[in-house]
Amino acid sequence: MDGNGWTLGLGMKMNRSRIMRNLLICAALAVPLSLAWAGDAPSSSASSPPKELLGQIVNIDRSDFKAKGKVALHRLQPLAGQLILSEARGDPDWILKTISPWNPALARILGEMNIQEVTLADADLLLDGPGIVLKLARAAIPEGRVEQVDYQQGAGGVWRVTTGALKLERLPAGLHPGLLPLSVGAMGFAGLEAAGDREKGSGWASGVFAQGWRIARVEGVGEVTSRDGQGRPLKGVFSWNTSGTHAPGLQGAAKRVPELAEMLRFAGRDPFSREPVDLGTLAMRVESDGQGKFLIRNLRVDAPWVRLRGEGVLETRGQEKAQSLRLDLVAKTPSGKEKRFKINLPLQSLVPS
Repeated sequence: MDGNGWTLGLGMKMNRSRIMRNLLICAALAVPLSLAWAGDAPSSSASSPPKELLGQIVNIDRSDFKAKGKVALHRLQPLAGQLILSEARGDPDWILKTISPWNPALARILGEMNIQEVTLADADLLLDGPGIVLKLARAAIPEGRVEQVDYQQGAGGVWRVTTGALKLERLPAGLHPGLLPLSVGAMGFAGLEAAGDREKGSGWASGVFAQGWRIARVEGVGEVTSRDGQGRPLKGVFSWNTSGTHAPGLQGAAKRVPELAEMLRFAGRDPFSREPVDLGTLAMRVESDGQGKFLIRNLRVDAPWVRLRGEGVLETRGQEKAQSLRLDLVAKTPSGKEKRFKINLPLQSLVPS
């Protein structure tokens, strides 16, 4: 090993690494992200690789990266290899450059996440042609950690991912979703499972939390409806259902948005209470225009204290202060009273202070 990294037979140069852990986060974060990444991935199956053609023990002890494990070459056509790390810590650039000869698309996706430091335990990544199998006991980055990741990609771009708990103290910069006001602070879930192909996918997550919000279960179905010139997902349609939804007191938003305060009063709630608001079950259909604008169709909220029906627009383009959620709702109380409300919520107002 020289100062730049490893050189295996066949002239494959493997420098430093940039990550497996990205995959975890990508696996972990949610159904729309899973769909987007799956749409970017190659579409071919992974077969059981033959006996090892070439193996190299990994025992790196540098100031910027430490790792123990093995790199193996299983086949030349199509190229198949495996990276097994019992432990790794530091700048993940070495991992990224190690897997790049086998799967440049995966290496590019992980590199775009811009992870600066990662700690891995029991990581096993098989790259068989364009096929991928990743099993990971635990991964941690400065922003948080994820456990028990199992990701598989096979024929026709078919993919499946399950994870254990994910907890992020903040969202990594490389995974910024465009919703700046909602992407600060702790977020995560207790578990996630999702599956699909290059065009469609579905999944669920349990124990979801973010910015004081708590959701017992989220279920989603999504479809890519348009791609850009490079084949990346551009537009999509998603349907969401949640249960056990609790929002922060909404007092911050109600103080700044009189229409919201009026709706809460109409439904018999104190708009300035700090008690969490039980939103019960929530469902919606979301259509993305690929430019930061999301149309919300068939919005339904069934809570013990109110029933809401309507539609809206989520605007994430432009400056942070201009990002907003505009809703056109009909509220109906348990006693049968009905009233229409048009509410413009700055996204910043939805983050509890």
